[in-house]
Amino acid sequence: MKWDAGMVPARVTCDSVDLLGYDWDGLMTLSAEADELAARLRALKERAGVSFEELAGRTGIGRSSLHRYAAGTKIPADFAVVHTFAKGCGASGEETRDLHRLWALADAARRGESPPPLDEPEEPVHEPEEPRRERGRTPWIITIAASAAAVASAAVALVLVFREDGPAGSAKTVPIKVFNVEVPCQNRTDRPPSCSMGLAIDPRAKYDANNVVSHRVWHNDVLECDCVLYDGDLVSDETGVFTKRWYRVRLDDVPGGVAWLPAVRTQDYPKVPTCA
Repeated sequence: MKWDAGMVPARVTCDSVDLLGYDWDGLMTLSAEADELAARLRALKERAGVSFEELAGRTGIGRSSLHRYAAGTKIPADFAVVHTFAKGCGASGEETRDLHRLWALADAARRGESPPPLDEPEEPVHEPEEPRRERGRTPWIITIAASAAAVASAAVALVLVFREDGPAGSAKTVPIKVFNVEVPCQNRTDRPPSCSMGLAIDPRAKYDANNVVSHRVWHNDVLECDCVLYDGDLVSDETGVFTKRWYRVRLDDVPGGVAWLPAVRTQDYPKVPTCA
C-alpha cells in the first residue's frame, strides 16, 4: 500500500520500536551472511521467550538496537554485542561459537572484504600402489580379469550417472518445519483458514495473493526443502522481521512440483545448497 501525504500515521510501531526511524536503506542491501546471523539471533530470542524490552534489561543493549540486530538491518560492530545478546537468551557455548563465525562472515560482507578462511581438514593423498603379479598366473588370465574389472567399473559409472542425472524429484531434500509467529495460531489444534500461510510461486516476484500456490501450510507442518535463495522478494512477518531468504520446497500437488517458503515462516536452518 502506498501512503499519501494525508494518510501517514503519527507513529508506526512494532514491538514498541519506531519503524519510521528504521534504516530502510539497509533493508535493501541485506547480505546472505547478515540474514543468517539475524535468523539465528531471532531463533534464540524466540526460544528464550523474552520480549525485546526484557532482553534489553538483561543485556543493557538498547531495545531498538536489539530489534535491528534480530531483523538483520544492522550488524553489530563488535562480536561482544552478539555474545551479550546470545548469553541473554541462554545460548550454549557451541551456539555462541557458531554465532562468532556467522558474525565474522557478516562483518566481512558488510566491509566488502573476503570472508575469513574456514578450517577444513585436508584429505590425505594416497599414492596408487603398483599391482603385484602373482607367480604362475599367465598373461591371458590377467587380461581377462582386467577386462572384467573395466566392464564392472563402466556398469557402476552408468548407475551413478543415472542416479545423478535422474528426475528433479529424486534430488536430496531436508525437512523444514513451518513456523507461525502468531501465538493464537500456534495453539490451535485444528487448521482454520485464518491461520494458514501461502507458499510463493516465484520468490523474486511480489509476494501477494496472485503469487501463491493452492497448497496452504500451517504452524508445525513439515516440508521437504532442497535449496535456498538469498535474493528473493523482501518480506516481513507480523512482528516486522524482514528477510530476502526463501527456501524451495517440494510438493506433489502443485504445477512444477515446487513452491517457496519465506525464511520468516520457519525457525529451521537446513543445510542445503544455494538454488541455481
